Amino acid sequence: MLKIGEGKTATVYTDGNFAYKCYHNGYDIKNINYEVMVQNEVYSKTKLNVAKYEIEDKKIKMTFFDGALFADRIRIEKYKNWLDDFIDLQVSVYQYKDLDLLDSYSIFENQISNSDLNDNLKNKALKSLHDIEKIKSLCHFDLHPLNIIYSEKKYYIIDWTNAKLGNPVMDIASTYIIFRQYLKRQSNKYLRMISKKINVLESDVIKAIPVMAFIKLRENHELQHEQLLIDLVIGNDGIFQKENV
Repeated sequence: MLKIGEGKTATVYTDGNFAYKCYHNGYDIKNINYEVMVQNEVYSKTKLNVAKYEIEDKKIKMTFFDGALFADRIRIEKYKNWLDDFIDLQVSVYQYKDLDLLDSYSIFENQISNSDLNDNLKNKALKSLHDIEKIKSLCHFDLHPLNIIYSEKKYYIIDWTNAKLGNPVMDIASTYIIFRQYLKRQSNKYLRMISKKINVLESDVIKAIPVMAFIKLRENHELQHEQLLIDLVIGNDGIFQKENV
């Protein structure tokens, strides 16, 4: 089989017909089961282009999309309208509400309360979370160009492990933070465009940034982004001082 990808917990291979996600030794089978459950909930209850999963010998067998990462389409092909396509795709996720997935509000509150990070950061994150209107739309919570595949003129969203029900402003804030880390020049343009697209105030997305930055901070293993995430949690970042981003 051909190796097509590798992450912190697994390596992905293909035989040309299916893809196989093979987890590293010691990875908890409960996490694999949960990932399959979330993926197939999205697959079965939406019309989004996503893979179907099944467990086979402690690995995940999935639909194989023979295409290019959206990130490569941007970088190699110099595709100019990528941000419009990206936003259209992200917004299409939010129309779905009746899925049997975890509630992001309770999960994030629990993660904040049980974190080892300091109380000042916790309080900022909790205030941010409590100020967000409770809406239970499908949210990906890790959407960026590396989690989209372009194949046969269609986009396929991958890696739904973090998906939960929540307010779209939380998901947009999550993507905005990723853009600040890796696509900084596009981050404010992205925020303006998607806020207008779904008719929400940019200020409502900004209010959600501290909690989503905290969630990323507690998972962060890349020290070069640690200070940025801290600044976004406590509001020590330029975006919080701008009336018009």
